[in-house]
Amino acid sequence: MKKKTIYVCLTLLVTIFMTSCSSDDDETFGTGLTGKWDLIEVQNGPDGLCKDDYTNQYPSGSVIIEIKESGEIVFNYEDGKVETRDYSFPEDQERYNSSLPVMTIGEVPFSYAIEGNRLKLHYYGSYFTDHIPATFVFKRIR
Repeated sequence: MKKKTIYVCLTLLVTIFMTSCSSDDDETFGTGLTGKWDLIEVQNGPDGLCKDDYTNQYPSGSVIIEIKESGEIVFNYEDGKVETRDYSFPEDQERYNSSLPVMTIGEVPFSYAIEGNRLKLHYYGSYFTDHIPATFVFKRIR
């Protein structure tokens, strides 16, 4: 009976490890905002023309951002253009009425969420159109 219990436990462990390693999308190279991120899609936004759940996919390398601990974000575009912006975390988070933390890039507010190796930046500023505000989805590359 003892051998059978050990065998069942080992079988369960192997199954768990095999399913948790099935995709490189599940890799996590860190848990914070700092690092390099590759834009993979934009959800909703003006291109969606008021359609729910609109998604625009981007090829790897279209836009790479590097979020630095120094409070700067460097945007690297595939055409070679580079832009640097400051970012910060407003002390008055409650003013945004967001369930997620908010950061400002320049003066533009974004709520953000890190899920595994994905960073979602939800536009949280003012808008006066009918479309759903854009969410920028990045995959961590370092």
